[in-house]
Amino acid sequence: MTRTTIRRVSTFGVSGLTCPDCLVLLMERVRQQPGVREVTVDLEPAGESSLTIAPAEAVSAEEIRALVDEIGFDYIARRSHRRPPVDRTLARGLP
Repeated sequence: MTRTTIRRVSTFGVSGLTCPDCLVLLMERVRQQPGVREVTVDLEPAGESSLTIAPAEAVSAEEIRALVDEIGFDYIARRSHRRPPVDRTLARGLP
Protein backbone atom coordinates (compact mmCIF):
# COMPACT_ATOMS: atom_id res chain seq x y z
CA MET A 1 0.00 0.00 0.00
CA THR A 2 1.26 3.48 -0.84
CA ARG A 3 1.68 5.77 2.13
CA THR A 4 0.13 9.20 1.70
CA THR A 5 1.71 12.06 3.59
CA ILE A 6 0.41 15.48 4.49
CA ARG A 7 3.03 18.10 3.70
CA ARG A 8 0.88 21.24 3.62
CA VAL A 9 -2.21 22.50 5.40
CA SER A 10 -4.95 19.93 4.75
CA THR A 11 -8.61 19.71 5.66
CA PHE A 12 -10.39 16.44 6.33
CA GLY A 13 -14.13 15.97 6.54
CA VAL A 14 -15.31 14.36 9.79
CA SER A 15 -18.85 13.39 10.72
CA GLY A 16 -20.13 12.33 14.10
CA LEU A 17 -18.84 15.33 16.04
CA THR A 18 -21.91 16.43 17.95
CA CYS A 19 -20.66 18.50 20.88
CA PRO A 20 -17.74 20.56 22.18
CA ASP A 21 -16.45 17.56 24.20
CA CYS A 22 -16.14 15.52 20.97
CA LEU A 23 -14.31 18.42 19.37
CA VAL A 24 -11.81 18.70 22.25
CA LEU A 25 -11.18 14.93 22.24
CA LEU A 26 -10.46 14.91 18.51
CA MET A 27 -8.22 17.98 18.66
CA GLU A 28 -6.19 16.64 21.60
CA ARG A 29 -5.64 13.24 19.99
CA VAL A 30 -4.64 14.69 16.61
CA ARG A 31 -2.35 17.24 18.27
CA GLN A 32 -0.46 14.32 19.89
CA GLN A 33 0.45 12.86 16.50
CA PRO A 34 4.12 13.25 15.51
CA GLY A 35 4.63 16.04 12.99
CA VAL A 36 1.39 17.91 13.71
CA ARG A 37 2.02 21.62 14.38
CA GLU A 38 -1.52 22.99 14.57
CA VAL A 39 -5.07 21.61 14.56
CA THR A 40 -8.38 23.42 14.11
CA VAL A 41 -11.90 22.04 13.88
CA ASP A 42 -15.01 23.77 12.57
CA LEU A 43 -17.84 21.97 14.36
CA GLU A 44 -21.00 21.19 12.38
CA PRO A 45 -23.08 19.04 14.79
CA ALA A 46 -25.65 18.09 12.15
CA GLY A 47 -23.24 17.50 9.28
CA GLU A 48 -19.65 17.37 8.14
CA SER A 49 -17.16 19.11 10.44
CA SER A 50 -13.81 20.25 9.06
CA LEU A 51 -10.57 19.06 10.67
CA THR A 52 -7.65 21.19 9.46
CA ILE A 53 -4.09 20.10 10.12
CA ALA A 54 -0.95 22.20 9.67
CA PRO A 55 2.04 19.86 9.69
CA ALA A 56 5.47 20.77 11.05
CA GLU A 57 6.81 17.83 9.03
CA ALA A 58 5.26 15.11 6.88
CA VAL A 59 2.29 13.46 8.62
CA SER A 60 0.72 10.16 7.56
CA ALA A 61 -2.79 10.66 6.18
CA GLU A 62 -3.52 6.99 6.92
CA GLU A 63 -2.63 7.50 10.59
CA ILE A 64 -4.96 10.49 10.81
CA ARG A 65 -7.75 8.48 9.19
CA ALA A 66 -7.14 5.53 11.56
CA LEU A 67 -7.12 7.89 14.55
CA VAL A 68 -10.42 9.51 13.53
CA ASP A 69 -11.96 6.04 13.08
CA GLU A 70 -10.50 4.77 16.39
CA ILE A 71 -12.04 7.65 18.33
CA GLY A 72 -15.41 6.77 16.79
CA PHE A 73 -15.95 9.44 14.17
CA ASP A 74 -16.28 9.03 10.41
CA TYR A 75 -13.46 10.25 8.19
CA ILE A 76 -14.94 11.67 4.98
CA ALA A 77 -12.40 13.26 2.63
CA ARG A 78 -9.16 15.15 2.25
CA ARG A 79 -8.86 18.60 0.76
CA SER A 80 -5.47 20.32 0.57
CA HIS A 81 -5.08 24.06 0.57
CA ARG A 82 -2.86 25.44 -2.14
CA ARG A 83 -1.52 28.94 -2.02
CA PRO A 84 -2.81 31.09 -4.87
CA PRO A 85 -0.19 31.85 -7.51
CA VAL A 86 1.68 35.13 -7.14
CA ASP A 87 1.21 37.60 -9.98
CA ARG A 88 4.87 38.38 -10.64
CA THR A 89 4.04 41.26 -13.00
CA LEU A 90 2.46 43.18 -10.11
CA ALA A 91 5.28 42.30 -7.72
CA ARG A 92 8.03 43.67 -10.01
CA GLY A 93 7.29 47.29 -9.18
CA LEU A 94 7.50 46.76 -5.42
CA PRO A 95 10.65 47.75 -3.51
